[in-house]
Amino acid sequence: MFWRRCLLSRSPNSKRQLRFVAIVIIFFVIFFFLPGYSSYQDINTTRPGVNSSSFRIQTTFQPESSAVRRIRLDRQQQVRKAFLHAWKGYKEFAWLHDEILPLSGGAKDPYVGWAATLVDSLDALYILGLHDEFHQALKALDMIDFTKPHSERVPVFETTIRYLGGLLGAYDISDGKYPILLEKADELGDFLFRAFNTTNGIPVPYYWWQKVDEVLVGESGVLVAQIGSLTLEFTRLAQLTGKRKYFDGISKIMDHIDKAQNGTQIPGLWPSQVDTVGPSFGGSQFTLGAWADSLYEYLPKQHLLLDGKTNQYLKMYQFALESANKHHFFRAKTPGNQDILFTGDLSAYRDGISLRSDVQHLGCFVGGMVGLGARINKSPSELRTAIRLTDSCVWAYQNTITGIMPEIFSVEPCPAEGSCKWTAEDASSTSGHDQGFTAVRDSSYQLRPEAIESVFIMYRITGDPVWQEKGWNMFRAIMNYTTTPIANARINDVTSENVRQADSMESFWLAETLKYFFLLFSEPDVVSLDDFVLNTEAHPFRQRDNLFAL
Repeated sequence: MFWRRCLLSRSPNSKRQLRFVAIVIIFFVIFFFLPGYSSYQDINTTRPGVNSSSFRIQTTFQPESSAVRRIRLDRQQQVRKAFLHAWKGYKEFAWLHDEILPLSGGAKDPYVGWAATLVDSLDALYILGLHDEFHQALKALDMIDFTKPHSERVPVFETTIRYLGGLLGAYDISDGKYPILLEKADELGDFLFRAFNTTNGIPVPYYWWQKVDEVLVGESGVLVAQIGSLTLEFTRLAQLTGKRKYFDGISKIMDHIDKAQNGTQIPGLWPSQVDTVGPSFGGSQFTLGAWADSLYEYLPKQHLLLDGKTNQYLKMYQFALESANKHHFFRAKTPGNQDILFTGDLSAYRDGISLRSDVQHLGCFVGGMVGLGARINKSPSELRTAIRLTDSCVWAYQNTITGIMPEIFSVEPCPAEGSCKWTAEDASSTSGHDQGFTAVRDSSYQLRPEAIESVFIMYRITGDPVWQEKGWNMFRAIMNYTTTPIANARINDVTSENVRQADSMESFWLAETLKYFFLLFSEPDVVSLDDFVLNTEAHPFRQRDNLFAL
């Protein structure tokens, strides 16, 4: 009636009333339909205050209640305590070594002996607010000579993602306040760049560093991730130092990978092993898990780090996603008939492509990757795919007696046609694994971060608090079985109540797994995905900073 009176009135007040109605309508449109209102309908929005060429990854979060805030901060504090427990164990028993042995209290140096856990954890210490520990680690960093490894050969990929990534991430997250971080990163980058001295510019996977000034020879059987997962670190190093050689070096590698993409046995995807002499990409085995994972992960992230100034990486990602949707992703029969997607491995033959329904914990990053790509591509359908992929890993955590996902398991793929419902017959044919696993090929949990990584990303891009609940349940289960008096240890069998711990704690436990749990319960602007790109070791590189012409 109010609207009708305003429109029909002929009194002198009618103009004021019409203006009022117009203002109300404008406010209604702005509040309910423009970006920033809904946490779940802003896929096409651009963040205010950021230039139009940038990308909106995170959703708009609504204010939280005081009760929700108390719960979140309590959980965050419990993650911080877990981190500090493992860090103190490392300090006491393995300081300046690569890894602690969390049962015996010993130490080992599988990554050249440059204190991998220390360097890998630098930005985590800063993010968690452990500034005294951070500054102590910086003093120790000054003692490390990145020109003199403590082994005959240097693993180029692992050294790049853990050490170089760790130094750059700590430099960026601390706003460049500590020049030693960039100085050490440049020192290490220059050392690693010698591994690129091959005839075609593709680095050797292991650098025998004492072979000075020799032209290095490519190899066969090189894991494709070892050559395709160097882009973020060397690009960021080039941006911060102004040394274009680093970016030009990785660009040569990616040009080879780009050129090969349409000619592999499964166009759009790359085989897990390649011959870097040619190079040749003629292999028949394909995976999104171990051996290939971060090659795919880095494609949309490199697009973000370069601020979309070139479409090369986005086009490669889109082609790969199209093929992965067609071949890698599959539904499976599960108790409860969940609408979730798993990621399997592939074999290519002359007469077709065969799916192996082996699901890897390492492959759980895919949900987060597809989520990031969905935001870049402004695609709600890709976001739905990302949610289904992430939920399959959450399902795997929920369906073991320990609440922890096995390293590798198998499920029964749904038939191409017909019903995909779980039946009593399915339950009786799963070798005792009535939770839905047809086989558990590796029942260990190695403190891996990939599942919580995707859960964290899903939370940041949807704002749905259900992801925090899923992550909290994962954290409690992991802490229940992995905690030792010294630190945290991998476990051998997540499908048994009689869990046995193993004497191993890789640096990514602190650098990635606990960092992702902490960020899940942090304010959304802490390491915002609108401002940082996280490398495969969860090191944050600042976006839209020190960009150069392409």
